[in-house]
Amino acid sequence: MAKFIEFPNQQTKATTRFCFYRINNGPGAILSENKNLTVRNRPIEVIKIDKNTNIMELSQQCDITYIDELSENDILSTWTDTTSLNMVLVGDSIKFLEGGGIASLVQEGSKIRLYINRRQIAQHNFTVLSRLLAVSKFHPN
Repeated sequence: MAKFIEFPNQQTKATTRFCFYRINNGPGAILSENKNLTVRNRPIEVIKIDKNTNIMELSQQCDITYIDELSENDILSTWTDTTSLNMVLVGDSIKFLEGGGIASLVQEGSKIRLYINRRQIAQHNFTVLSRLLAVSKFHPN
């Protein structure tokens, strides 16, 4: 997904920064264990973040922030701010998108589908490339 998103000041960044509330399991653990992964020839940096971190601070620290279903109620409710962000907020449920999330990886049977909240991507400081939009579903439609 990160390969098809253009972040602000991307050319000057040394790494692509993925932030997680939990890195001992799930996607955070997988990325943490694979030290040689890159996005556009830049290494991936995995950052463990605290639930109390302000969304504007996260937007400066992270390119993609993953919020799992266990954390989304606690976190999204405090992020009702309409300020444009430099990061993509990714969850794992449709409910996450309804709460203001930008993208969600939703398990449908044996597949994982990418859903995008089209209203949200238009409000932020990054660009989602058409190649990613072409393989995504949208919610709300």
